[in-house]
Amino acid sequence: MEIFKLLLPSAAVVAFVLGVVALRRWWQVRRNRRADQEQAVALAPLAAELGGAVVGADRAAAWSADLRAPLAAHTTGVVDKLLQRSKPRFDLAVDLRRGPWHVRVSQASMRRQGSNGVLRLIEHRFEVATVRVAPMRITRRQHSDFLGRPVGPDHLSGWLSAQPLTVARENGEWLPLRLPPDTDQEFAVFANDLTNAAMAFTPESLRWLLAQADALPPLVGRFLSLTFENGIVFTTVRGPVDEATLLPVVDTIAGLLDRMPDMRPRHPAEAPMPQ
Repeated sequence: MEIFKLLLPSAAVVAFVLGVVALRRWWQVRRNRRADQEQAVALAPLAAELGGAVVGADRAAAWSADLRAPLAAHTTGVVDKLLQRSKPRFDLAVDLRRGPWHVRVSQASMRRQGSNGVLRLIEHRFEVATVRVAPMRITRRQHSDFLGRPVGPDHLSGWLSAQPLTVARENGEWLPLRLPPDTDQEFAVFANDLTNAAMAFTPESLRWLLAQADALPPLVGRFLSLTFENGIVFTTVRGPVDEATLLPVVDTIAGLLDRMPDMRPRHPAEAPMPQ
């Protein structure tokens, strides 16, 4: 009996702490969902102006979610798993048309433990549906890091040399493409089929892309990376969907596709045509 008397205060403390944690989590989830609803309302006029609509969380999944999971960079390592406080989820999406191209801009988030409490990590993904082409990726080279320090040529090796899922499944080749001298210092390209990649990324299209990327906000244009895989071209940007950058990024991707030989649009509900 004495033992129970000693344990009761400890049990009460534990119950109180668990109750506080549960209440805090409920409040955070409620606050995040309210923020998503307010953001959807704010994006609705822009989506309507572009002939599109905002899609709620029930249908907001990225078209390429099975190729690259949301917030994949924060969920792969052991430490990432330990710090994760919720599963990544798609919160909303904006569907629109730009010329003949079908576009989706989806936003995903997850809760993660930080040094000062639980944080909400957010990213958004731009996607354009195309006919299927051999997998390839073009990435803007970095000459300095966030602090302005010079970086070496190996800084791209991890991301670029990481094979897309469709290539890894088939044990395919993932090779660097040699670009023209006036663009090889600005872009790096890896591809499953170097011949097709060389035909797709012409010197003219690369120069146009460079000019467009330089006109984008620095954190978008400077880190621009486009993956072509299974009839989808996509790129991921940190943070929530930004009304100011949405259309410029969409026009950059669509403009590049317009300048790539044999690239054609596709309705996202249709299966990708054979390459």
